[in-house]
Amino acid sequence: MIESTLRPFRRLQLVTCIVAMLAVTASLAMAQETSANDPGSTAFMRGDYALAMQEWSRKAQVGDAEAMNNIGILYNKGLGVDRDASMAAGWYRRSAELGFANAQFNLANLLYSGDGVDRDLRQSAAWYHEAAKRNHLGAQYFLGLMYADGEGVPQDKMEALKWIVKAADSGNAVAQYEVGRMLVGGDGLQPDPVKGAEYTLKSAHAGNAKASLLMAQLYAAGKGAEQNDIEAYVWARIAADRLKPGQDSRKAHALIDELEARLEEGAIKAAERVIQIRNPKPDTEGEAPPPQ
Repeated sequence: MIESTLRPFRRLQLVTCIVAMLAVTASLAMAQETSANDPGSTAFMRGDYALAMQEWSRKAQVGDAEAMNNIGILYNKGLGVDRDASMAAGWYRRSAELGFANAQFNLANLLYSGDGVDRDLRQSAAWYHEAAKRNHLGAQYFLGLMYADGEGVPQDKMEALKWIVKAADSGNAVAQYEVGRMLVGGDGLQPDPVKGAEYTLKSAHAGNAKASLLMAQLYAAGKGAEQNDIEAYVWARIAADRLKPGQDSRKAHALIDELEARLEEGAIKAAERVIQIRNPKPDTEGEAPPPQ
């Protein structure tokens, strides 16, 4: 039986993703829309956060929105200064009001979590929307989840799907899984298992553990994809390897046991070879596996 991800998981996933993205925002900011010749960025990459603050403060004084956002990152991460989420929010807001998408996303994160500011889901959704309109993939995905759950906006499954599809179609594997899950299960929408399986397979190939499990379930049930026990076994094994211990991991192992009981030994050996290609392991020398 294919079970849809429960709404509480998506809320937890949203918070988890926000925390993870906040942890890497600083390095991402240096890689996105930042001039290679920017002295502040050069200082940041060297770990000289005091100089980065000095350089970005100079640029912020003349209205540079990107520099304002980067100062917010320094305060949010406590780099070269004492961590101060309230100061970070202030700098993000100044940048966001000038239309800088990364800052709009960063401010929305703080408003969602209530870190340094009063928690305000309506304002969080509004800033995600501004960033999403500027093609920020994370904002598109998070905005879609907020529409799906009615957090800060009226619940609207079609609007949720619209924004998550935008992120998925730009290559966001987490969004691809969410679109697949929504279309396979319906989730208040007209089910489209075939299209759902297509998105799920993309996400699984990109390394998403939950998508790997869902793909195994779809192949085993012949839902959205032609019934195929070998493919189901391959994806169940990959899911079991990728998933952390918990309910989903137990589901993967249970499906593996079920499939091993009805697959012939030769089929399992063939599946093992496919698993090695799709889910390669580093060799004993620690070198990366060759591309497949």
